[in-house]
Amino acid sequence: MKEQRKSPRKIADEVLEVTDQITGIQIGRVVNISADGLMLLSEEPVVAGSVFKMNMVLPGEGKKVSFRAEAVWSTEATQPNSYWTGLHIIDISPEDVLEIDKLILDWNDN
Repeated sequence: MKEQRKSPRKIADEVLEVTDQITGIQIGRVVNISADGLMLLSEEPVVAGSVFKMNMVLPGEGKKVSFRAEAVWSTEATQPNSYWTGLHIIDISPEDVLEIDKLILDWNDN
């Protein structure tokens, strides 16, 4: 499969939970992330093509980043009852892009 990412993703050095803005339900935890997209590990499968309004709480002061993302793919993970999901960020403020960039710059090169 041809690589379609525009930005390299960084493996999460910290636990970052992503929740649905509307329901408040946790969708999953970030495995890797860039300003263009992210991969989540979740307990429920996500249907490709689904669009979510999401919040991600940043470590430390509890600041959150909000964005809309579309599920591009989803597959079973190696852990029982777990799923990997690739999401493309389709709507995010410039300020929240900067927050993601600052976060991943602080992480080790993985």
